[in-house]
Amino acid sequence: MNADAKSILWALLRRGVPAAVAMAIGVGVLLGAGDAGTMLLGFLFFLIAAIFIAGPVARLLAEPMGSLFWPRQYNEKPLPMYGIPQSRRVRGLPEEAIAEYEKIAEAFPEEITPHLEMIEIALADLKDPARANGFYQRGLARLTNPEDQDRLATVYAATRDRQAPSPTRWIEMPPHPPIPSEDNP
Repeated sequence: MNADAKSILWALLRRGVPAAVAMAIGVGVLLGAGDAGTMLLGFLFFLIAAIFIAGPVARLLAEPMGSLFWPRQYNEKPLPMYGIPQSRRVRGLPEEAIAEYEKIAEAFPEEITPHLEMIEIALADLKDPARANGFYQRGLARLTNPEDQDRLATVYAATRDRQAPSPTRWIEMPPHPPIPSEDNP
């Protein structure tokens, strides 16, 4: 139980005792009421009891909903932006994409994604397994979380193994005759 919930429950308890007393008095007055004035007095005690517990009950019900719109926790550091290196890779600029991922890896040493992406670019786009191995080794050295290191090793092995093998033979196709067109039958 967090500190806010404890403070709300403590306020309910502190205010609940006087509210219970006011409620009991109101019930007693209503049970013995013979005229409208006495009934109104009994309802007045109910109103006093409601005033005692209204604040903590409203807070108890409103805070979970309010935290959806106004959270109490904020990121002290901005999140990494992967859009720039991804767009550079899509445009066919793998070296610039690697440079941008290097910047992200320097700024966010706990992030595994830049290392995975650099390995992917080196293997898939540049066809350079030695450079991919360098990215892998550097990623292992930078990452401190053992789970992230294991994930990096697993993804590196899978990425390295899924690369298409070089062709073992080359089949020469005979040249095709030109296709006749309307101008040249």
